[in-house]
Amino acid sequence: MSRCTTLTESVYQALLAGVVDGGYPVGARLPPEAELCKTFGASRPVIREVLARLRAQGMIESRKGSGSYVLRRTAAAPPMSEDIASMAEIEACYDFRVSLEGECAYFAALNRDDEDRAELTAVFEAFCSALGENKRGGINDDFQFHLKIAEATHNPFFVSAFQTIQSRVHMAIDISRQLTATPHDVRRKTLIREHSAVLDAILAGDPIKARRAMRQHVSNSKNRVFKGESH
Repeated sequence: MSRCTTLTESVYQALLAGVVDGGYPVGARLPPEAELCKTFGASRPVIREVLARLRAQGMIESRKGSGSYVLRRTAAAPPMSEDIASMAEIEACYDFRVSLEGECAYFAALNRDDEDRAELTAVFEAFCSALGENKRGGINDDFQFHLKIAEATHNPFFVSAFQTIQSRVHMAIDISRQLTATPHDVRRKTLIREHSAVLDAILAGDPIKARRAMRQHVSNSKNRVFKGESH
């Protein structure tokens, strides 16, 4: 193991412990990057890698021009390797998502409230708008739509499980956008149709239909990456 890797892990463990133990309370702003570099004797790339890892776990969030803030103290499940994922790992993640997100959609349809309905609709509209920007537009909005469905279950275990695979979900979406040969307008209509089917079923309170629509969407996404299918 290289010194850089060892230092990155040490800084990560120290910051994670500070969050979990309450040294950095929920809502608190973490020290600036320059101060963290000085504290840990680390370079900016190391600090940024650690902060990205904590963001991927849902422990902190970064606010443009302001810094990084603590979102929660609960430690996430042991993270996957932060190395570049193999295609086999991404494929396995898709198989996991079919089950996980199918159940998220099912329970979101049962448990969503008026606030969830409004937020899901807003996130969906932002996703549709971002899709029109360019071939790779809407990646973050896509993830936020799926995350909001997990949150609408009002079950923290679903949310935690989905946040744990955040980096792989982002990667899979990005790969799908880069590899596709489908014309932009056709792909956009397909994605909007699939997401709309999930949203409509959740808003209508139809858990069976929501589960089926979500499982179909994730399966189609997998096929677009591994089989080149356009649907």
